[in-house]
This record gives sequence, structure tokens and C-alpha cells, in this order.
Amino acid sequence: MSRGDYVLGCLMCGYRIRGQPLVYSLCPRCGGALGIELADHVFKVNHELPGLWRYSTLLPPIYSKYSLGEGMTPINSFDGVLIKNERFNPTGSYTDRASAVIVSYVKDLGIHGIRSKYVKDFTKSFMHYSLNAGLKADVVVDDITSVELDDITYFAQKGISLLRNVEGSSLCVGYVNPLTIEGLKTIVFELHEKGLKAETVVVPAETGLLALSLLKGLRDLRECGLDVNYEITAATIKGLNVPLLSGVKGVRVVEVPEDEVYYAFKRLIDRGLRTKPLSALSFYVAQNIGNSVAVITMGYRSLSTNKSVIKKLILDALAKRGPMTAYEIWRSRQTYTLRAVYKAVKSMEARGEICFDIKSKGRRKVKLYRLCS
Repeated sequence: MSRGDYVLGCLMCGYRIRGQPLVYSLCPRCGGALGIELADHVFKVNHELPGLWRYSTLLPPIYSKYSLGEGMTPINSFDGVLIKNERFNPTGSYTDRASAVIVSYVKDLGIHGIRSKYVKDFTKSFMHYSLNAGLKADVVVDDITSVELDDITYFAQKGISLLRNVEGSSLCVGYVNPLTIEGLKTIVFELHEKGLKAETVVVPAETGLLALSLLKGLRDLRECGLDVNYEITAATIKGLNVPLLSGVKGVRVVEVPEDEVYYAFKRLIDRGLRTKPLSALSFYVAQNIGNSVAVITMGYRSLSTNKSVIKKLILDALAKRGPMTAYEIWRSRQTYTLRAVYKAVKSMEARGEICFDIKSKGRRKVKLYRLCS
């Protein structure tokens, strides 16, 4: 992709910028989020392309199209609420969609080193994608005590450096950038492709970027001449400032008191469903509104006490035989049920304990799991 092929437009004030990197952060005039203005709007699903790249006609002209199988997450029903469960992305977060697009862009630039400003969920996802793509990746932090324990453990295990500044030759990427929006907006494309019948899409809102991304996805679909009428609702905690949604038309913000947030969270936990309070809030608001789909990251109760044994079995199998599918791992030692092995593999994948590549086998694509290098 060459400079000048695209325009960045502020989603708040409409200010337009040319010639800046696609990871440029915020509008210099109002501080709003920037989106990529596409030259053409054609919605066409290419089933031959991996992950979210099936929607490449409505994504920037990036050629690498790197993917770890993100996207096409399931839509389930729980207590009468439709759930778009982003827990089934490679690292268990919707930010994997952003990571796939950003890493593909970085590979197009021919850059081998990358830095990321620490943001929980996003940075771990981005590091996972970067390392799997063979990039040298580091994390920039303001204060090491602000890093989540699971994240700092992951960074240490992977040999990722924590830096206090962004100086150096490596490109530095923050969570809020136009490519993140391009990745996240594909959630709306999937809802449309599935023909989901709902009036409202409810998302958790901390920065508001997810809601903005879905709004841009809707606008892109409408530019294609499609009649897509979802309303985007951002669910947030009362009193929490959501800066990116200030002054934005097209996103309804619903604030919920903290005690109700805890009630929603506890209710899901009691049912054996693992999620974060903001995701529980998304579910809670969708249930109250009705005829809605909640976009959340929701897991289930952990494996039994045998999970450490299953994990060792998987690691031993990959060490001895090399890359295998989850089914092939189970076939190598049928000590546990196929379902137990599948669950363990998925959990290890989400934690970055094993890596994988997408390979073609005949007319279908499969995940081949391997030990991370």
C-alpha cells in the first residue's frame, strides 16, 4: 500500500487527513477516532480467504492478510438474549480482529520490529499475533504495576521486553487507531452475513472504540446499498467517561449503576459463565432492551482437575510428532475424551501456551497446532 491511496477521516468532526500511517492515533483537531475512508464499497464474502479477510472488499488494500483464525465467532442464546461470543477468538478477545489487520499492515511495510503501548487484552493479543508472524515485539508501559498479572507473566515467558518509552526504530502501535476500527467492524459484517434478526447490537464501552467500529461497519454496509438497520448501543458504568463517544451521532450510550453491574456479573458467574464485569453489563443491557444481541467475551467453567495432565499430554504429543490438528492430538493418545482434548487445546491456544498455523488440506483450511518457538 502506498501513501496517498487512502484518506483518514475523523468519526467525530469529519476532519480529513492524507498521507499518514494507518496506525495514526487521533484526530489532531478534536481528538476523535480516525477511520479509513475506502475508495469503493462492495460487500462480497470470499470464503477462500482466512479469518476476517473474507470481507477484504470492505477492508483496506492490505496484501499480507495474516490470520490466526479470528472471526466467525458463534451466536448463542442465553436467558433469551442473543450473544455474539468473542471468547472463541484465538486469544479469547475481540481485539484479535484488530491484531490480524495491524500485523498484516506491518508485514506489508516490511518492518520486523514492533512496539505496542500497553492496553489490557489488546496488547496481549497483539503480541501473540506479532510473535506468531515472526516479528520482534516489545511493550511500552507507563508503570509496570499497571500491567495485569496474567499479561506480565505471558510477556516474561515469551521474552518480551517492557519499555518505558517509545524511542527507537520500531513502529509503535496503540489500541486506538484506524486499523483497529477496520478489524473490529467485521463483527457487524458477520451479523449481516448470518442474517441476524435483532434491532440493537449492545457492546461494552470503556473507551468507546468498539461501538465506534461497529458504527463504521454499518456505514460501510449502507454505502454498499444494503439495508442494515441495527442500532448500536454502548453499555457502560454510570459516571465512567467514554471519551471517544462524546458528540458522536449514531451510538446510544446506556449508563448502569455499579451495584447493577455487580448483580449482572454475579448472575452470570453463578450460572458457570466466566466473563468480565463490562461484558456482563453488555448482556444485562441487551436483556433489558429486548430484541438485541450482546457482543461479549464469555468463557465457561474451567476443565476438571485433570487439565494439567491433559496439557502435558498435548505438549508431549506436539514435541514428539510436530504440528497436528486437535483431532490428531487426541488420536495420538486416546486417554481422554475428544471433547476434553479440544477444550484443553482451545484453552492453551488462548493463553499462548501453544501456537498454530492455518494450512490448506484439500478444499478446506485447518489449524495445525505446534510448540511456540
